[in-house]
Amino acid sequence: MNRRFSSSMAFARSLSAGLKRGDFFPTGGRVPPQPAPGGSQEPSQRGGLLARIRGEFNWFSRSAHRITLPGLSHSVRVLHLTDIHIRKVSPWLNQLCEEVSKEQPDLVVITGDVVTKGWTEKAVRQFFGALPPARLGCFAVMGNWEHWSGAHLERWRTICADFGIELLQNRWVQRDELFIAGTDDWLSGKPDLNRALKDIPEGSPVLLLTHSPGFFDEISARNVSLTLSGHSHGGQVCIPLLGSLWVPAGTSNRVAGWYHQQESHLFVSRGIGWSIAPLRLWCSPEIPVIDLCPPRS
Repeated sequence: MNRRFSSSMAFARSLSAGLKRGDFFPTGGRVPPQPAPGGSQEPSQRGGLLARIRGEFNWFSRSAHRITLPGLSHSVRVLHLTDIHIRKVSPWLNQLCEEVSKEQPDLVVITGDVVTKGWTEKAVRQFFGALPPARLGCFAVMGNWEHWSGAHLERWRTICADFGIELLQNRWVQRDELFIAGTDDWLSGKPDLNRALKDIPEGSPVLLLTHSPGFFDEISARNVSLTLSGHSHGGQVCIPLLGSLWVPAGTSNRVAGWYHQQESHLFVSRGIGWSIAPLRLWCSPEIPVIDLCPPRS
C-alpha cells in the first residue's frame, strides 16, 4: 500500500511539473488544422468516447500530404516520424514497428523525442531497426526529451549511426536537388539557424527539421521552403469545438497541421506517443507521409 501511495504521489508531482511547462487552452488549439497546399488526406474517425480512447491509444493514423517545392525536378516521398516517446519493449512498440516497416519512402526524417524518461537502448534499437529503407537516407534531429533523459549528443549520434541515421545538429546535407537541414531543439538545446543554413544556394529547395514549432517565426524570416516539426502532440487531449486543452512550452500557437508565413510552410505532426499521461483523445497518433512535388511545367 505504501509503495502504491508513493508511486501515485510521484506521478502527481510529475504531472504537476509537466503541466507547468506549457500553456492551457492555446489560441492555435482552437483553429482546425489546415490542409497541405497540395491537399491532405486523413482516415475518418468515428465512435463514442470509450471507443475513441481505446482506438487512439492503440492505433496509428496514416496521413498523406502534398506540397510543391520549386527547384525539384522529381517527387520525393517523405516519411515523417516524431514524438515516439519510447520507454521499453512492449506490444505497443511491436505494433508501431510493424506499421512503420510497411512504408516505402524516398526519405525518412525524425524530428525528435524518440525517447522519454526511463527509456532503454534495447527498445530504441528495435524501433530504429524497423525503419524502412529509403534511397535518400534517414535523418534526425534532437528533441527536448533527448536532452532531458540522458540521450546526450555523442551517445545519441552513435546509436543513430549504427542504423545509418544521420543526426543533423545545426547543419545540412544535400540529396539530389533537395537540401535537408536540421537544428538542435529550440526549447532545450542550442539551435543555430545561421549555421544550419550556411552556404545553401539562394532559391534552393530546403527541408528543415526542428523539434519545436515555436522556432518557426525565426525560420520563416529566412524563407525556408518547408519546415517539419512535432513536440505539441497536437494537444494530445482535444475537446470538440474547444480544441487543445494544453500544449507544452515551445509550441507557440502552432499546434497541429499546416501553417504558412511569408514564403515558408510549416507542418506540425501530432506525433506518435504520449507525454505526462497515457491518454490521447480526439487526437490520434499520426504517421505522416508528405510528397514533395516539382512545379508543373
